[in-house]
Amino acid sequence: MDSREFRIGDREPVTASCEQTPDMLTVRVGEHTYELLPLGDSRFKVMVNGRPKVIAAREYKGVYYVDIDSVLLEVREPSDDAFAGGGDAAHGEKDKIYAPMPGKVVKVLVEVGQEVTEKQPMVIVEAMKMENRVDSKAAGKVKAVNFKAGDQVDTETPIIELQIAQES
Repeated sequence: MDSREFRIGDREPVTASCEQTPDMLTVRVGEHTYELLPLGDSRFKVMVNGRPKVIAAREYKGVYYVDIDSVLLEVREPSDDAFAGGGDAAHGEKDKIYAPMPGKVVKVLVEVGQEVTEKQPMVIVEAMKMENRVDSKAAGKVKAVNFKAGDQVDTETPIIELQIAQES
């Protein structure tokens, strides 16, 4: 059984462990146990409070991405670098919007010249058969939209570039 300790923000550390059998993956987080049934293509079905949920998980360049009901979690080894949801945190640039993982642009929600607010939805990216909304990390004006619906994107090239409000 593989066991790791993790922390969310300033909360106390929690221990999580995984055990895989041919039929299922058993995950223990703190005092809770979850049985995940593989659906194929890195997707699992799990019962949470008596309700079925579909979870998708994929590793990309040493980072594990977990999608639970369209909530995307980024899991990586602790380091001095900041990390949180989406590619933006890994790049540390508030003026650029990156895909949280490689995928396809479903819809661009803004256009060049548009004023945007912090946390405003900017683009929807499909990855692992799930749609992920990527929000702005800062208020500003859309300077460039580098991709359109249907385009394939990675985590290295910004989808949208902003002129941050303070720079005006």
